[in-house]
Amino acid sequence: MLKLPVKKNSKTTTKTKLVNTNEYVVVDYPKNLETIAARHYSVRIGSSDCTGVDISINDQPWQPCRHAVGYWWFDWNDLQPGTHQLVARMHTHNGAYLISKRRRCKVS
Repeated sequence: MLKLPVKKNSKTTTKTKLVNTNEYVVVDYPKNLETIAARHYSVRIGSSDCTGVDISINDQPWQPCRHAVGYWWFDWNDLQPGTHQLVARMHTHNGAYLISKRRRCKVS
């Protein structure tokens, strides 16, 4: 069982409840620090059951991904040389978002 420290103040004791969910979202490809040599690339995103997935490249506005063969895909076109950062977000069934870890890659 996981426990969080309890913050005490002069009036009440507040407890935080941990919620264990099996929800996840992760940028599968490109791998972290992978070098991409093409000008077009299909980013693959894995996620648990959700209503949608978006991607942000270099902290630009979120763009929707398409669902096919059990994964979410983003067709990244006209890649510019340099280092890029990708972050995915999943739309959960309760209307919240779950954000992936940041993935870095290089385009040569």
